[in-house]
Amino acid sequence: MTSFDRVARSVACLVGVLLVLFTVRLVRASEGADDDKVAPLDKREVATWDHLEVSMGFLAGQRRYASTPFALSSAGAGTVAGATSLVEPFQRAPFDNVTVLGVRYDLRLVVSYVRMTAGFDMPFTSFRLGDGAGRYVIGGVERDVSVRSIGTKDLRFGLGGEYPIGPVAPFVDLVGAIHWVNTTLAIDGTGHDYAASTFAFSVRGGARLHVRKWFFASAAGEIGLVGDVRWGAELSVGFAFM
Repeated sequence: MTSFDRVARSVACLVGVLLVLFTVRLVRASEGADDDKVAPLDKREVATWDHLEVSMGFLAGQRRYASTPFALSSAGAGTVAGATSLVEPFQRAPFDNVTVLGVRYDLRLVVSYVRMTAGFDMPFTSFRLGDGAGRYVIGGVERDVSVRSIGTKDLRFGLGGEYPIGPVAPFVDLVGAIHWVNTTLAIDGTGHDYAASTFAFSVRGGARLHVRKWFFASAAGEIGLVGDVRWGAELSVGFAFM
């Protein structure tokens, strides 16, 4: 089992525990539904308490892998000579600017307006198969090269702050992320897999809106500072635990 598989399993177990806790909280909330109707929640207090939250949603953005240090991880029958030192195809489309779309899971602790985040992203790249196709000199021989796939999994950590205004809580985070990136190139029809691990910093800002004290929706934007993130955006919903 790889280190990435161990991390992914740990995150999945943690999310499962939180979903169980949310189910219990939801049952208790439904039992007290009549009380909520009699005494509505004070909007001045809805977003001002210390809490743990879990959220899930969609992400979109762009990545740049032109400076990513890819290394050959495996190849099909007959590795092409010179494939281990291949550089030029990674500096062109789609590696220079590729669109990513996917899902995002976050676990967050908010204490005295300070936010501490751990999250997991599953972005999927979107590009035309013709991007990156060309002839390159590899090992002294001119060969046909095309990009077959680009994939990434991200483990994110964030530190930031928020300031609730009624049910709305604007926030700003500094996010650091470990990215496990892999790609497959077809060299004269033979598949060659490349992989890299990178770290990226970005700044993320947005707002959380509490529909109920235990349920919220949020939207955020992200700008890359260091690494392969260019920009990103997300829309998510989540549950808060006292």
